[in-house]
Amino acid sequence: MKKICFVNYDMTVTGGVEQVTTTLANEFCKEYKVYIYAIFGKDGKIPYDLDPRITYRAELEEECRVRERIKRTFHPFKEFINNNKIDVVFLMENYPAMTVSPVRFFTKAKYVFCDHGALMNEWEKKDIRFFRFWDSLISHCTVTLTEQNRQDYIKKFHVNPKKIRSIYNWIKPEILKIKKPYKEKSKKIITVGRFSEEKGYDLLVEVARKVLPSHPDWEWHLYGTGDTFDEIHQKVVEYGLTSQLIQKGNVKDVYTLYNEYAFLVLPSYREGLPLVLLEAKASGLPMVSFDVTTGPREIVEEGKDGYLIPPYDLDKMANRIELLMDSEERRIAFSNHTISGIKKFEKEEIYRQWTNLIDELTMERK
Repeated sequence: MKKICFVNYDMTVTGGVEQVTTTLANEFCKEYKVYIYAIFGKDGKIPYDLDPRITYRAELEEECRVRERIKRTFHPFKEFINNNKIDVVFLMENYPAMTVSPVRFFTKAKYVFCDHGALMNEWEKKDIRFFRFWDSLISHCTVTLTEQNRQDYIKKFHVNPKKIRSIYNWIKPEILKIKKPYKEKSKKIITVGRFSEEKGYDLLVEVARKVLPSHPDWEWHLYGTGDTFDEIHQKVVEYGLTSQLIQKGNVKDVYTLYNEYAFLVLPSYREGLPLVLLEAKASGLPMVSFDVTTGPREIVEEGKDGYLIPPYDLDKMANRIELLMDSEERRIAFSNHTISGIKKFEKEEIYRQWTNLIDELTMERK
């Protein structure tokens, strides 16, 4: 049985990368011996349901500077990979990849750098840019979430096209299974995401201020918590929108509630591959999103199942939202079209791409 190891930064926090790591690790247990090695989180509680067949280890308790964590994890990680005879190591994002990258030259395993963000979103940040360049350079393969990001790596870093591929995150099969008929009479909008600066809730409030007062029978529900939660709430109060723009907090498996809504809005400044858009598409919800780098354009079909708005054009976003609010027929048409292009995001297709990659890498090793 082939052995694979996911290297994560900290599995005790709630985040998209940790969720994807858990999903992939649990699924791979069916065919492989799976390990998860976390840089931080020693003795911490993991908020995910890991398959009992997974071997999990967290190395450090408290965060430290890059040079220190490289030094402190080098020998333990090298022994972990060599003693367990790992075949393929998946480096889940920049920081864990940079931390263990020196070990790559002291083991026989194949290394795959998985970039869950987007290169051009943080191009101006020289340290992050270097991390991505180095992580991709030392790895046997780089995997991006979108084809656009793959092309950016090839163009900017001159990565050999054969050494990089894009593999989407899959839509949870249970979302497709529980899909219900679209509620065209709903007058509720939904936004889901962590309350942080990059998620654009400050932009959302400005858009809501433009559309909600003239549509008093509509509500806009925001799901999630985070650093900017209170700041956004203060702005909602200031604009007198508390009865329509409602912060719902965290709800587990929020996708089970999508059926209650008319459409979803994503106001982010930047994205990798937005899981909430995949969930909305799978649930039959029309979508409105800024056409940011990267992700939305590979999910939303402009004018067919949603609207792609020039980044940060608040007037244009308000206009498109009002078009959906004012037209039940348009919402129905968009909902009916969400099924188009869904297959490339289905679990079986994505899982096959991962297993093909593992097979290719381990064949090379032989």
